Amino acid sequence: MANQGTVGPPPGAAASALFAPGPGASSISPEEMQAQVDRAANLNIFSIPHGSAAQPAIYGGSYNAPVGMRIHENLHRFVIRTQPPGARSPITAEDIVGESVGTFTHRWMLAPDDFSGAPGKQPPPTPLDLSRSQRFVMLDSVCAFGNGENGFRGFGTGRTFPMNAGRQGQLHVTAIGTIVEGFGQFQGHEEAIYLYCGTLDLNRGFTGNIILRVMDRQDTFSTDSILPDPEELANPEPDITYVLLRGEAVPSDKVTPRIGPGGQPMGLTVEQGLRLFDIDFKVRGESGIRSTAEPGPRIGKITATINFNPGWPGGTALNPIPFTNFDEFVFTDHQGRRIGGFTGNSSEGRVFLTQISGQPAIRFGGTGQILNGDGPFQGISGLLTDNSVVVFAPHVSASIYVLRIPDPHGRFRGAFHKNPF
Repeated sequence: MANQGTVGPPPGAAASALFAPGPGASSISPEEMQAQVDRAANLNIFSIPHGSAAQPAIYGGSYNAPVGMRIHENLHRFVIRTQPPGARSPITAEDIVGESVGTFTHRWMLAPDDFSGAPGKQPPPTPLDLSRSQRFVMLDSVCAFGNGENGFRGFGTGRTFPMNAGRQGQLHVTAIGTIVEGFGQFQGHEEAIYLYCGTLDLNRGFTGNIILRVMDRQDTFSTDSILPDPEELANPEPDITYVLLRGEAVPSDKVTPRIGPGGQPMGLTVEQGLRLFDIDFKVRGESGIRSTAEPGPRIGKITATINFNPGWPGGTALNPIPFTNFDEFVFTDHQGRRIGGFTGNSSEGRVFLTQISGQPAIRFGGTGQILNGDGPFQGISGLLTDNSVVVFAPHVSASIYVLRIPDPHGRFRGAFHKNPF
């Protein structure tokens, strides 16, 4: 993913084309378009370092500090059941780490902030600095599910964040990747984004969440069957609570272009509703991967201020448009009264141009941090990922937000029976 800035060259025809209705737009209802946007496999994964991986650190140049790491992940089914906030209580979630479903291997190589990454392109040796945030690229990425017959080769970029808890040799990390080539069930499904949030241990590897959204126009992954319960394992992060939410726009939600000096597009301000969301998947031998998704009730709204230039050339899998953003999450009760909320950002984001039912659309993934909260969310912190698809005419969207919240006292933790809605 080559581009790293947030404002590019002067806009071209792509800027206006992105928001202009395509042929036949008037014949597509918002409900029909939403159904097309929702044709996707949503795989919620918990990653644990492979126990047999030896000497993960990579050294280079004359540096004493590592310049990268060999990452070998064991992937597990991950179920997040979220409950809405109350007048005095925040969102709560039950996190269930299930059975092993696959593996993911890569080299994560640190890179200068201005490095233009691409598959196979090695960054100059860049030593790890635990005191500051640094970028890295994800090279030689191979993800395989089940017995290895279904999976993909990918590429991505990420960012480290120093940990405040003083844990030696550990960092917070977020990352965004895209499928370069799929095989098995993933063949022909290269329109996909996977997002990471968790911790990186220099002696072991990555622990945390991966949310993978695959556009599934062929309905290769979806099923209407009820999946069996996960084979629950001990939670490797008992002091962390993960929360999963859905963003879903309706035509009345505003999309406002942000215009800078000289008429150059600077980005968008986008509104969408917040809903509960129940997603799950299962790897079933010869039948492969099967995924389910069930939106729940609306519990608030999000306003995103997105900084990007829609006229920037590119928008392809290996040349996406970079963006940053600022999000405001607001939660409401059954009468629509504000309960409280929090803000967050994406410091590393990528936009991919696409079409859905002939209409211009964007896929994008963003990773960043939870900034601050009010009401029952006061004191919230952590990491945030956003995996989205947006169509502008008519305005509909499907977003998956994952929050990774340090929660040693269980303030955001709950226990529910099956689907909470």
